[in-house]
Amino acid sequence: MMIMYVETFDEKQHNDHLSPDKMRVRKENDDLSVHAIAGTHCVLLGFDVKGYGTTKPDSTDLSAMLAGVALDSERLNHNIDVINPSSVVFVGFSIDRQDQVTKQIVSLNAGGKPIQKFHFGDYTALPGRRYAYTVGRMIRSSSSDDSTSQFVVDGSKVALTVSTEDPTEGSHGIFFNRGAAGSKAYSEKFGEFCKYHIVRHLGRPEWRKIINPRSIPDPEKSKEARAWLSRGLEEALLQFIDQASGTEYRLLAAVYEFSHEETIQAFASAIERGVDVKIIRHCKGTFRARVKRNDIVKDDSGKIVKDWIPDSTTDEATKAIDAVGFNNMKIAHIWHNETFIERRHSAGLMHNKFIILLKNEKPVSVWTGSINFTDSGFYGQSNVGHILRDDGVTSQYLEYWQHLSQDLPGRKHPSHEDNHEPMDDMNECQQPDLEGQVKSPSIHVIFSPRKTTDMLQWYADRLRDASTSVHYTAAFGIAQPIAQMLNRGHFFSESKPKTDEGLRRSPRIARRSKGTNASDGLQLRYVLLDSKPSKHSREKNEQNAQKKGEDYADYYDLVKIRENRLAYGAVLHPNGKPDASDDECLTGLTTFVDYIHTKYLIVDALTDNPLVVTGSANFSVASTDKNDENSLVIQGDTRVADIYLTEFMRLFDHFHSRDEYNDFWGQKSSEDRGRAWGEVVVDETWLRPYFDPSNQLYHERLLLR
Repeated sequence: MMIMYVETFDEKQHNDHLSPDKMRVRKENDDLSVHAIAGTHCVLLGFDVKGYGTTKPDSTDLSAMLAGVALDSERLNHNIDVINPSSVVFVGFSIDRQDQVTKQIVSLNAGGKPIQKFHFGDYTALPGRRYAYTVGRMIRSSSSDDSTSQFVVDGSKVALTVSTEDPTEGSHGIFFNRGAAGSKAYSEKFGEFCKYHIVRHLGRPEWRKIINPRSIPDPEKSKEARAWLSRGLEEALLQFIDQASGTEYRLLAAVYEFSHEETIQAFASAIERGVDVKIIRHCKGTFRARVKRNDIVKDDSGKIVKDWIPDSTTDEATKAIDAVGFNNMKIAHIWHNETFIERRHSAGLMHNKFIILLKNEKPVSVWTGSINFTDSGFYGQSNVGHILRDDGVTSQYLEYWQHLSQDLPGRKHPSHEDNHEPMDDMNECQQPDLEGQVKSPSIHVIFSPRKTTDMLQWYADRLRDASTSVHYTAAFGIAQPIAQMLNRGHFFSESKPKTDEGLRRSPRIARRSKGTNASDGLQLRYVLLDSKPSKHSREKNEQNAQKKGEDYADYYDLVKIRENRLAYGAVLHPNGKPDASDDECLTGLTTFVDYIHTKYLIVDALTDNPLVVTGSANFSVASTDKNDENSLVIQGDTRVADIYLTEFMRLFDHFHSRDEYNDFWGQKSSEDRGRAWGEVVVDETWLRPYFDPSNQLYHERLLLR
């Protein structure tokens, strides 16, 4: 029995605010619909077939499941030589792209193969461009003996034009680096420079096969590799600094890690141009007893003499600062004696990474985001730099900077008699904790440290209230208020899981079929981690939580929840062996976080009222009530949401495919050894996950279409 399942959709309302020059465009014909969402370097395309109506299938009847998308042989392109029309199969989508300036047309179908999924990311787009996309349905037609086959486009195509965003214009300039050093593209471009090095990871030295762009002996190749990895992020930061060009300008910065030589030189050059530069920098360390000839040194009164030993972040920054040379002694004196303000009394880390630009003492703009000013920040892990050209918001950063510059205590210690108001009091006075839904459109700046962790709960509540989607990056793990919210089911019901029947042709498609149980609800929660936590660390954390009488949830719990789609950083492991990754190499520049260093949250990205939270704070307890941090809460700005969403999906798809590949080879059986990963599925079983309401990919299709 076939039950018609029609989903309501107000097409007029959806299209009223869209035009060919916008970042969101949707077009359809009798065969399919295409929804384009443009960022700066990325365009995300969501597809659907046969308009908006689908069949709600009987899970045991594959033909009924596919009836809503099956091809009508009478509509076949008559130019196709079909010997046996009954053997024609819908195998995927074709996509062509034309640059509206150069008129160059490129096919996005690798090797001419059909795209066998219902969304596609074009990650080769350039900022500030207009692109025309043409999307069609591809079929496989076979001779009666099935000895030959071909992939061709059937029916009419959908054409639409979309504009990518220019980050040099508008209130927000958003720049992501590539964040994909561990990719085949990087290894193919610069693999001749791949070598084994001892690198430090999690505090331990280990051998790794890496391609360090700084170590490439050819200067031009080194520059090319760094530019490819930075993808405009480094250039944007240097341009932000370079725009200060005379004595009427001031640059006021607060930095955590500070060792990227080009950034440091840019600040030094600004001073040479007459710019007033002041930089608050993280400065922490410990006092240790001085030892001489194996004896502890004591002064004349018998007290132990102690030396202050800077932590590694402070020490590396000091060395980088001292390495700058000047032709003018006066400028050198300003650099070494008047530019830097040491932040010693933070309650935790001075974890900010922002720069304020002032002209004639008036706030102009602010640079913020997740990027530490280091080689690993630009050329290694994923990072974002966010320019806000808003004098009101910049004024708030200026007030915060002025408080930091006094090196006030982060929090007032009960045993200390101090007349200075601590930073947490000032921060909450400047911007009280948010409560409930905020006005749209609006921008709120959240500075840390704060007196409580209530803002962390506010973020968790926004996940709870999401109506369609959540996209969340968690570089250093997931704080428990957010983890507990993600650990709750939302819309999906507890019906019987579907089977993998009919997915015998490809392990890639078979793994896609695993997912959720049936529901008419629509919410997906994407979580992108830097790494998959070890089971040992999970057990330890769970035991600690139990001792405190608290609940605990992490990756191993969240991956079981039907709404949650999780991915984590990885390179491809040939044959499932992590030490045999000859195809993909990292840069070796990172010491703790290899892949994901961004800290942002997007709620209901594709609605007219999205929420984006971004900045330096890791959505953690420490980043809320101890560290010096800053975050932007941006409500109701679809332009900002589209840029963050397209970059998120770029990395999520990149790493999710690697996770599946590595899991597949790590668990392969003798039956699997004859299967090719990523092969084209030549029957219609590849469609099943996308039209099965029990599957996450069904809901992803509805979300992106």
